[in-house]
Amino acid sequence: MRYDNTVYLITETANDGDDLNFSGETSAIRTKGNVKRTNLTLANGEMYDATIVRVFGNWSADKIGLSDYNPDTGKGARKIQKVGRHFNRTDFYIVNSEVIFNAK
Repeated sequence: MRYDNTVYLITETANDGDDLNFSGETSAIRTKGNVKRTNLTLANGEMYDATIVRVFGNWSADKIGLSDYNPDTGKGARKIQKVGRHFNRTDFYIVNSEVIFNAK
């Protein structure tokens, strides 16, 4: 598996609420990852168009930034729906949309 795409692992820390600035802080770590698009099918038959981001090592993140992510403004960050942990890699699942067949 090739880790040839640049991805940003974004973590958000909440403010403790002691001052007037209630917004939290955001930090982004730039790393290499493997990005694949696939269709995920659930047991009830629902199908989703998803992006799977695999990074080497044990990581944690709240959001993922792909090629369209701007680290200066934070635009283009995607919400993580599921995290899969394996022996030497971490998988982040991002659901893009639901695939609907035979729409009425």
